[in-house]
Amino acid sequence: MTRRVFLSALAAPAALRAVPRARARITRITLASIQGRFHKFVAMNSYDQAPKGHTYTNTLIRIATDQGVEGVGVMGYSGPDPDYLKALHQLLGADPLSVYALQDGRIVGRAPAFADLLTRHMHLDGPMFDLIGKLTEKPVWKLLGDAAPDRVEAYDGTLYFSDVWFKDRGVRAVLEEAEEAVKSGYTGLKFKVGRGWKWMPRQAGLERDIEVLRAARAAVGAPIKVLADANDGFRDDFEGAWRLVSETKDVNLYWMEEIFPESVPLYTQLRERMAEAGIRTLIADGENLREPGAFEPYLKSPRVFDVVQMDIRVGGFLANRDLARMAGAAGAISVPHNWASQAGKFMGLHLAKVVKEVTAAEDDRSTCDVIVAAGYQFKNGSYSVSDAPGLGIRIDPAVYQEKYQRSETAIL
Repeated sequence: MTRRVFLSALAAPAALRAVPRARARITRITLASIQGRFHKFVAMNSYDQAPKGHTYTNTLIRIATDQGVEGVGVMGYSGPDPDYLKALHQLLGADPLSVYALQDGRIVGRAPAFADLLTRHMHLDGPMFDLIGKLTEKPVWKLLGDAAPDRVEAYDGTLYFSDVWFKDRGVRAVLEEAEEAVKSGYTGLKFKVGRGWKWMPRQAGLERDIEVLRAARAAVGAPIKVLADANDGFRDDFEGAWRLVSETKDVNLYWMEEIFPESVPLYTQLRERMAEAGIRTLIADGENLREPGAFEPYLKSPRVFDVVQMDIRVGGFLANRDLARMAGAAGAISVPHNWASQAGKFMGLHLAKVVKEVTAAEDDRSTCDVIVAAGYQFKNGSYSVSDAPGLGIRIDPAVYQEKYQRSETAIL
């Protein structure tokens, strides 16, 4: 821990260092639209209508108690609707330690009285685990298990179609971003492919995908993990997908992600061809699947997914932990999807610290001005994970009041 991080931890407000008392009670839940910022302008992927740009929005959730301790988190990708707001009333008056099933200081499941709510809205794991961690003075990872690695590997997931958007620079636009990522310490880079779905003519887009991956490997060198993500951009072009995989064999891709929508027959066919050609690239998919059971057809023998990717915000901690164990039993690994959420990255890091089948976290390299975090440090391709209670985060009251409080919805 650096001196600056140590001093900032000492200066953290009482909400991060709360002394546990008997039976806290949830008294207030608020939701507000907040803005995050990427470290650069992010271009588009295969399905986008426009570039991602510089910023994104999340719905912030704050769950407050009568002890002055609050849990902080964010929703998934959809905003709150009237049914959701009504459902949140179930938490009012509850002791946070009664919402989940705890055993020996660990969260092992959902309490029966709240199981339906927490299963329908699994993103509540984020703010609720943060709250329980603060009340019990434990980091979230200690609520999940015993830590194994000191640090957690993370890859840069922000290499989009800059060559298409910045036409005058072409492929060089992507390579410059890749070189910057390596200089910043990233040892894994994920490049978007699938340009031929809508942004370029099909064959020209495929050829550009291949060109970018080959040029990227040459630019970043052999030790760097190069990953590819098509965002289903080959959904009706199996032969194009095969050409992309086969003609980048010498690139030594670590994984190929979402080359087409989840399909056991298509992925079985692709895996068989890859085996015949001696291609060892892993097959990754599943960010659009919403619960562990949906992965069973892809993990049963003969397994077609090597990497499962249920979204960390949407699936929360418990479902992602269950899925990771399913994957491990089938000989696969888990790397939960995360995009446009600094809070989601923190969740992924805590999960990966204690669940051995979760081997890395996806980093969108974004920040959020209203979130103050302590204990996370990126260096040489990996993060330290906060030992502060909960997720090690709090809300900056001045920023919140100035920018976001006007959008707040309160449940009392």
